[in-house]
Amino acid sequence: MVQNAIVKKIVGEGVAEVSLLRQMECGLHCDGACAGCSAKPPQEILALAANSIGAKPGDFVEVEPAGGHNISPSVAVFLLPCVGLGLGYALGANLLHLSELAAMATAALGLAAGFVPALLMDRAIARSKAPEFSILKRLR
Repeated sequence: MVQNAIVKKIVGEGVAEVSLLRQMECGLHCDGACAGCSAKPPQEILALAANSIGAKPGDFVEVEPAGGHNISPSVAVFLLPCVGLGLGYALGANLLHLSELAAMATAALGLAAGFVPALLMDRAIARSKAPEFSILKRLR
């Protein structure tokens, strides 16, 4: 989904920090002349964007999410605890022949064990400084 943003600062070679703008009725094409429109959103959302067009701070730009690596880590983070839950229950009920309550306890342990790699993966994704967006063009 293409969004409008304002370039806040240049972070590094080919990377800029942008402030994502909320979608407004005028699309910010009114040059801020309307009374109800502001050039800066009330809650600023900052993100990194690949700056291949050489946008400078203060430029209004059009950005799109960087493709590729967004969905598969998310699926893994959500599925790992579910798989741990199922495997924990199967281990307790079928292999160890535990009672129903004890099998539920092994399921809870499996759930907790599934959260550990999911949490580590989520933190690694959050720590990576890869640009989340790509700047497509300068609007003004």
